[in-house]
Amino acid sequence: MVAGPAVLAVVGAFSNGLNLLMNLVLARVLDPAAYGAVIVQVSIFMVLSVVGNALLIAVVQKETAADGDSRRDQWAWIRHLRRRCLFGVFAATVLALLICRPLAALLAYAHPLAVAEAVIGAAVWTLLCIERGVLQARGAYRRLAGNFVIEAAARVGLIIVFVVAGLKVNGAGLGLVLGVALGTDHARKSLAKVPRALAAVPRRAVRSASLAATGPLAIPQAQIMRRVGLLSSTWVALGALVPLALLQNMDVVIVGWLDHDGAGDYAAIATACKVPVFIGLAVANFLLPEAARRRAEGRGAGAALAVALALVVAPGLALAAVGAVAAKPLLSLAFGPELTGAASSLSILALGMTFLAATLMFATYLLGSAQRRVVVVLAVCAGGSAAAIGLAGGDAMSTAVAVLISQAVTALAAGALVHSMHRADARAAAAGPAPASGSASAPAPSPSETPSAETPSAGARPAGTPRPSLPSLPTRPSRASGAAAEGVSRGPGPIPPVSGPGEVRPASVW
Repeated sequence: MVAGPAVLAVVGAFSNGLNLLMNLVLARVLDPAAYGAVIVQVSIFMVLSVVGNALLIAVVQKETAADGDSRRDQWAWIRHLRRRCLFGVFAATVLALLICRPLAALLAYAHPLAVAEAVIGAAVWTLLCIERGVLQARGAYRRLAGNFVIEAAARVGLIIVFVVAGLKVNGAGLGLVLGVALGTDHARKSLAKVPRALAAVPRRAVRSASLAATGPLAIPQAQIMRRVGLLSSTWVALGALVPLALLQNMDVVIVGWLDHDGAGDYAAIATACKVPVFIGLAVANFLLPEAARRRAEGRGAGAALAVALALVVAPGLALAAVGAVAAKPLLSLAFGPELTGAASSLSILALGMTFLAATLMFATYLLGSAQRRVVVVLAVCAGGSAAAIGLAGGDAMSTAVAVLISQAVTALAAGALVHSMHRADARAAAAGPAPASGSASAPAPSPSETPSAETPSAGARPAGTPRPSLPSLPTRPSRASGAAAEGVSRGPGPIPPVSGPGEVRPASVW
């Protein structure tokens, strides 16, 4: 429970360190105009890559549904999806080359080929997301972490090599496309070594028996939403990821629009405060499949959510504490003394980004549990956050306070959805089938209150008739259930419950 998200958090920090190194090298090799063009190219890629990230969530949900009774069936849909996305890459390449010049003219961008490279890179990213989604769903977190390192190292290394070689902005785009392609190839080879284990008992049968489920809470079948198709799941995930992306980046854009002179100072603290969010993006690769898998098996995933929250909240609070006492030296060391004008707002904005990281964990948990209400909540909160930041007028301190308040409200709203889902699970589990003899605290009915066999009362079941809602799974009978099945009398007291994982009471006991 700890090793998986911990290694992903470390690898996520390492990958972001490589990205920071790349930015420092490009800032010194390229002139300011070319460096700005590279940043615009990366921004186009990041916006378009949201589609691939949404597909990844749909792939995790599809893989954890455990459809198919053979390895051939389990791999068939993956191969089909690979072929369709590969065709999409070819189509996107042709389309990008056709529209790159008019699109660059519309954006007043001097590098049309770089626009095409960003589009092609986002298309190749969908192939990488397929492989990573299946790796997540199968719990191969170490192989997934290795793929993060390989992909980030290949992408950053190729970008630096091509830019230094004189290809400049177009070289950065070429390195981006090739780096993602190499990461996809590595992920596919890693996935080939991690086949999904075939379950001895169909998961649908195991899921129907809430008493046989393990864990602190057995989720009844009625509370487990039916998985829908890949396309529908992708649209739902996209509806959640777009507001999350806006919540993460809108403050920098709005401040740059309202206060051009102070945009650099605010951008410096905003970049420093994204540490818990970057860690959360890596930890989400653990939380999403764990929530989806455990939910599909009828078990709660609250422990996985707690671990994920601890891994993102702790660094956020540490950053806020450092910012409260040493914000200016920290910014001066990382960005230079000319970008320390908003140092007094660092600790406040760090708390706001910590709430955003918690929102990311809640949203990932809800998406893994196939809960769609989070899309509406995130959309409404993103609109409210944009209005609050706009009312701040571009001032760094006022904007940081607005971000803190709006992100705290968003996190509380998403957390309320999680709490509501858990309460619904608990109520459904409590309303599940109960033994006819009652629990140990329920008194046995007196002979006068028991209806006779010849004249049963309305709604009463004849003795020995099983409840129709109970599952009929082949189980190993315990000593108590065997005695009851053989007709051995135990006296007037209640029948003791059968315990042990994977055991259910036979119909005769009820």
